[in-house]
Amino acid sequence: MKPSKTPSWYLFVLLRNRWFLVKALLIIMVPTVVVTFLLSKKYTVTAVIMPPETQTSYGMSLAGLGLSEFAGFFSGGMGFSLPLMTTMSDVYEQILESRTLIESVILSTGYLDEAKVRDKYEESEQLGLYWARRKFTTNYSVSVTPSGFLEIQFTSGDPLYSVEVSERVIMVLDSINTSISISRAMQAREFLEVRSVSSESLLCVAVEELQLFEEEYGIVLLDEEMTVFIQTLADFKQQYMELMAEASAIRRGIAGGTNAAALLKEREAEALAEIISMLETGIAPPGFEDVMPPVPMDQFPDIMFQYTRLKANFEMAMQLANIVDVSLQQAIVEENREQPQVRVLDPPRHPGWKSKPKRLYIWIEVFVLAFLGLFGFLVARENYLLMMRERPEDWQKWNGLFSDMKGDFSRKGRKK
Repeated sequence: MKPSKTPSWYLFVLLRNRWFLVKALLIIMVPTVVVTFLLSKKYTVTAVIMPPETQTSYGMSLAGLGLSEFAGFFSGGMGFSLPLMTTMSDVYEQILESRTLIESVILSTGYLDEAKVRDKYEESEQLGLYWARRKFTTNYSVSVTPSGFLEIQFTSGDPLYSVEVSERVIMVLDSINTSISISRAMQAREFLEVRSVSSESLLCVAVEELQLFEEEYGIVLLDEEMTVFIQTLADFKQQYMELMAEASAIRRGIAGGTNAAALLKEREAEALAEIISMLETGIAPPGFEDVMPPVPMDQFPDIMFQYTRLKANFEMAMQLANIVDVSLQQAIVEENREQPQVRVLDPPRHPGWKSKPKRLYIWIEVFVLAFLGLFGFLVARENYLLMMRERPEDWQKWNGLFSDMKGDFSRKGRKK
C-alpha cells in the first residue's frame, strides 16, 4: 500500500534517520563553532549628533531680510535654501557622507595603514584614496533617526581607534560648518558694505538737492496733507529700494531663493517705480486714490510739488541709510563672533563589548540551514527509494535517461 505524504510520514523519515542527521549536523556545526571563535573581533562605536538649530539675529532688517538671512543662516545656519521636505539633518547627513569629509578623516587618522592601501596611495594618490574610501564606507554609516538626530557608526578591530575616527568625523563636520558660516557672514558683510556706500551716496545727493532748493527758494511750509503725502511717497521709494536689494542678494547667492524669485522681486520693483512716477507727477494710480492729498494736485504751486519730491527723497535716503548702517554693524559682529559648534548628544566612547562576530546568530543560522538541507536530502532519498521499489516502470525511464547522460560525458572524454 502506498503511504500518504502526511506530516506523520515526514516525522517518520526524520526519526528513522536520526543518527545520520545528528552526525551530519555535528560534522557541520563543530567546524562552524571553531571558525567563529577564530574570526577577528570588531567594535562599533556610535555617536549621536543633535539636529542643528536655526540661528537668528535680532535687529533691523534690509529688503525684508533680517541680518540672519543676509548672513546666509537659513534653516540651521549653513546658508542653504532647502528644497521642499528637506531638513538640515538631511544636509548634515550628505556632508557626513561626502568624499571631502571621508578623505579628510582617512588622511588624518592613518586609515591608509589600517586599510593596508598605503603602497597604492604612494604609487597613485587617487587610486589609493579610492580603495581607502571603499573600505572605509563598508565600516562607516550615517543615518537620521525618526526624531531628526544624526547617528554615526564606525567599526574596526580596535575600539579606541573607532573612537578616534568617530571624534575626527565630528571635528571635520564642525570645521566645515564653521567655514561655511564664516564665509556666508563675510559675504553678507561685503554686500552690506556696498549697500552702505550706495545709501550714503544717495543720502548725500538728496541732502545736496534739498539744500540747493532751499538756498534758491527758501524753506517751503507744507500743510498736514502734504506732509503725509511726503511720508507715503518716501515709504514707497524705500520699498522700491528694498525690493531691488533683495533681488540683488538673491542673484548673488547671499539670500535664499531662485532666479525666478529674483525676477519676481524685480517685476514688483518696476511696478512700484511706475506708481512712484505717477505720484510724483500728481496722477493718482488706480487703487491709490486715498494716498493723494484731498486737495487736487493742480491747485498746489509747482514749487511746493517740487519741494515735496525732494523732501520725500531725503526722508527715504535717511531711513535707508540708518537701516543699512545698523545692519552692517550687526553683520560685522556676526562675522567676528564665535560660531556655534556641532552639538553632540552621545559622544563616541568605548562600546564595552564587541559588535562582530555575533556567534550565536551565526550558529543558529548555520544550524537551521544545515537542518533544512539535510532534511530535504532525506526526503528526496526516500522518494527515490520509494520509486525504485514501488514504481519500477517509472524508474526505468529515469534510469535510461541517467545512462544516456553518462554516455554523453563518456563520449566527450573519448573525443578528448
